[in-house]
Amino acid sequence: MMPIVIGGVTLASKKWGNLVGGMIASLPWIAGPIMLFFTLEQGVDFTVNSIKGVMIGIIGVLAFCFAYIYSAIKFKWYLSLLLAYLAFLTTTLLLNCIEALMGLNAWFASTIALSLIGLGIFPILEKKASLNQTLKYDIYLRMIIITVFVALITYLAKILGPTWSGILTPFPIITAILSAFTHYTQGAYGTSIILRGMLTGFIGFASFLYLQAILLPIYPIAIAFGLGFLVNILLNLLMRFLVKRFAK
Repeated sequence: MMPIVIGGVTLASKKWGNLVGGMIASLPWIAGPIMLFFTLEQGVDFTVNSIKGVMIGIIGVLAFCFAYIYSAIKFKWYLSLLLAYLAFLTTTLLLNCIEALMGLNAWFASTIALSLIGLGIFPILEKKASLNQTLKYDIYLRMIIITVFVALITYLAKILGPTWSGILTPFPIITAILSAFTHYTQGAYGTSIILRGMLTGFIGFASFLYLQAILLPIYPIAIAFGLGFLVNILLNLLMRFLVKRFAK
């Protein structure tokens, strides 16, 4: 599934633009399958207990996005990626220290609030001359990287436990792949557009996770995931409409 997802997101970005590509990428393509395997292999309780960690992970991805775009203005993709991952790790480590102090409702509210604030203050860069660089076999490289990551996280779940498995579920792998490849081929401007698209989708993503904590203990997996995915898509469309409206 993962090669198909990253390949599809890449083609969507090329066809409909980076903003749409970023929004599509923010859907739970990675978190959904990982949580599905958590549920099947470790049980519903493990998955529900991991969701607070996933919320922490989303806040870490927000930090990743800001660190990457501000770094991309001055630095090349590899240094920007390194600084962004440092921001993610620092944020999640600090938040993990206070994870037990707040319940799921508080973490969900915090994630929504920070996502809205982040979207409102995310830098809008001036469009410059397009680099128009190409990278041979870029889609295949993306497919390999994302598949290895998903397999690794699900394999390590028993060792890591629910909290750290949750934190690493939204680990910015698809974000990193899209950021680095776009930065290399289109520069900082193109990267800012795709990251802004991802931020637009974080509200729906967080809502998908919150619904799993409510629905999984009650309903079959297919219903819980189906309803959550539907809500995620509807919220993404709503956020896209609002972003376009306020941008005018």
